[in-house]
Amino acid sequence: MIKIFVTGGTFDKEYNELNGKLFFNDTHLNEMLKLGRCYAELDIRHGSLQIWKL
Repeated sequence: MIKIFVTGGTFDKEYNELNGKLFFNDTHLNEMLKLGRCYAELDIRHGSLQIWKL
């Protein structure tokens, strides 16, 4: 099993046109891996970069 911890990188950021800020809502990693024909068993978890600022 491959474990992936997603923190909202370049491909996953979305732009809020009302306040002009970028935010992380959900990941597109599943779609990208399917397009790349990755059939490995995956455990994808979502998190925040805030944990690295401890």
